[in-house]
Amino acid sequence: MGSFITYSADNKEVSIYMNWNAIISNRTPVRTKDSTKFGYVAGEYKDNFVVIEGRVVSHEYVIPKDKVDHYDGRELFLKMRHVEIGTDYEL
Repeated sequence: MGSFITYSADNKEVSIYMNWNAIISNRTPVRTKDSTKFGYVAGEYKDNFVVIEGRVVSHEYVIPKDKVDHYDGRELFLKMRHVEIGTDYEL
């Protein structure tokens, strides 16, 4: 499954196609707006994606796709800082 996201770059609106199947199968790393490593993409559910954070004690989050800032081909960047995610999105 895929979808488009739109973000601003150099004062222009840029739309890119997100191949969620590839992002999930590659366990793409996720970073927050403040550049904190936040886990990896583990699944997709409707207009959301699932992030797993931690190895020994893991936490799962369901994040709306509209919270994606951009994807650079290696990492997925969120529009939110780590502290903004909190328990609002945790399963």
